[in-house]
Amino acid sequence: MASPTISIITIVLNQAQALEKTIKNLLTQSYDSLEYIIVDGGSTDGTLGIIEQYKDKISQVISGVDINTSDAMNKGVYAANGEMIGMIFAGDFYVDGVLDKVAKLYLQYPDVIIHGNIQYLKYSGESDHISTARDDSAAAINIHHFTAFVPQVVYRKVGLYDLNFFHANDYEFYLRAKVKGVEFLYLDETMASMTLGGNSDRNWMANYREINKARILHGQGSIQCYIRLWFMIVRTITRKALEKIGADGIIRFYQYYISPVRKYRS
Repeated sequence: MASPTISIITIVLNQAQALEKTIKNLLTQSYDSLEYIIVDGGSTDGTLGIIEQYKDKISQVISGVDINTSDAMNKGVYAANGEMIGMIFAGDFYVDGVLDKVAKLYLQYPDVIIHGNIQYLKYSGESDHISTARDDSAAAINIHHFTAFVPQVVYRKVGLYDLNFFHANDYEFYLRAKVKGVEFLYLDETMASMTLGGNSDRNWMANYREINKARILHGQGSIQCYIRLWFMIVRTITRKALEKIGADGIIRFYQYYISPVRKYRS
């Protein structure tokens, strides 16, 4: 059977240096049946120059102002021709060989979302930790967006990213897929790396609120959802306070042994 085409989408806005890092990573992947799509939201720095520099290696470039990140991702999905679609944003990158592995799994499981663990990096490029994932129930789903590969058939069944979500649009999409009966295949291995300090890290409260909104939207009880929201908020405030006083041991104990989504030092 022929190798499936995998479409990789990168959305970017004024991130020239970070984008080049991601492009170079895609170029080192050994998988041949690759379609690479860049969605630029109207960059005014050197991003367009980087795109021009590598234009012969990029399958499609979509330019124009986006409503939000959901809109940008949807543009990429609309344009994609591959049987499987992955997303990796500027500055982030895949582990070597991951596309070959995903392609082989797709041939066995053509209608499931494949995902795995992610490595978080410090600004220095050093590894901070590796985070596992879970997809065992709609009430407790944690999918790392840059490790996820979604078949075209799933997008046709579930729909695209909801424009009403900006911070947790990926969470809402995967939760919607879970509720609609889409199956997930979790690989307990590192599939991608991303740098800490992105949109979700800086706007964690807004992210939590959108997660709560998504849970209620997809049928989970409001009271239960708000209890879980407050637990998430208290947990994060406590972690930040412990970090300030240097109590990393307590944080690591919780992350390694108590949290259902484990965070390991690599």
